[in-house]
Amino acid sequence: MKTKYLIIIPILFIFRVFSQTPVSLETAHEKAIENNLSITSGQLRIEYQDRIKKSASVIDPLSITAEIGQMNSAYVDNAVSVHQTLRLPKFYKSQNQVLMEEWKNAMLSLDVQKSYLKRDLALVYNSLGYLDEKQKLLEKADSIYSGYYRRAEQRLRAGETNILEKTTAENYRSQAEIQLQNLRKDREVSLYQFNYLINDAETYTNSKGGFYDMQLTDDDDYEGNPIVLKQLEQQKNIENAKLNAEKTKLLPSFNVGVTSATQYGFGADERFYDRGKRFQSGMIGVGLPVFNSAQKSVIEGQKVNQQIAENNYQLAVKNFKNQYAKTFAEYQKLKSELEYYKSKGLKNAETILFTANLLLKEGEIDYLEYTMLVNQSLEIQSRYIDAQKLFNEKIIELKALKGE
Repeated sequence: MKTKYLIIIPILFIFRVFSQTPVSLETAHEKAIENNLSITSGQLRIEYQDRIKKSASVIDPLSITAEIGQMNSAYVDNAVSVHQTLRLPKFYKSQNQVLMEEWKNAMLSLDVQKSYLKRDLALVYNSLGYLDEKQKLLEKADSIYSGYYRRAEQRLRAGETNILEKTTAENYRSQAEIQLQNLRKDREVSLYQFNYLINDAETYTNSKGGFYDMQLTDDDDYEGNPIVLKQLEQQKNIENAKLNAEKTKLLPSFNVGVTSATQYGFGADERFYDRGKRFQSGMIGVGLPVFNSAQKSVIEGQKVNQQIAENNYQLAVKNFKNQYAKTFAEYQKLKSELEYYKSKGLKNAETILFTANLLLKEGEIDYLEYTMLVNQSLEIQSRYIDAQKLFNEKIIELKALKGE
């Protein structure tokens, strides 16, 4: 059995690695909207709010009472009463309005969740693209240092150099291999997070390309994330509806009822009535909230909740504007940095690498100078990829702040 499992586990691992389906960011977002558990919870909250909307019209329980005893004379009589408390239509309407506003809020909250999911998915997708580009660069470095190591080994055997050059070459090649191994592990983590957000039975990976193509439309009149602000605006509507609902609790209520009773013996009309004869009466009353200080305290407290909702809205507007201005400044800084790499930096890196290989081949530089030049070239290319990753992240954050 142990041998069987030792064979099956590697096969399952290989199948998982090589069965990844490349998807575009748009497709990944569509699948995440269908399957993500947070989105499912948001949809269930909407369904819950929809189902309880009718609870606003709940009427107080019907009261049924029975009496027996000497109610009218020395004889034993019995009575059955039915009473019902009713409120004014305005009370039920205000309760219904609260539930309607909370239902609308649940739908807007789902839109906010979808917006955050889109941002998180884009960030992970960008991370996968970044790791792909880093892997290409590390594979390039590995190839350079492997070739350098082979030349150093040949030169050592020919007696043209010492052991230091071979050891240095081997060290750089080993570093490139270690970095590649670490990068692959980092990619596994990002890939797990990517599929966690999608939450599909199939395993997906990012499509190749597009890492350098992300763009942003500038917006000078930014006023805040419209999706989140709409939800905060709805929270104000909820607090207003709750205030109106609390005020209607100060309105009078009405009690109506009927009673059916016996009156054994002689009545006022001097006629004799047995217990088979029943007499009916009706009742109507008004419930006045005379002792209403507690309810008035609730109303005053609800007014504070209104102020809190308004303050939260204004605070969100300021925070969004501040965050957008800060992120946009960082975006512009990275944009300028990338323009330098594209116009000069990458060309200089290629020139340095080409010249270093040429001079080493012609014997005009030693191994120490060669490795310094190669590292300089690779460092420029690595910084370019790092800057592009950060640039893309700023674009994703800015789009998220704009609700795109």
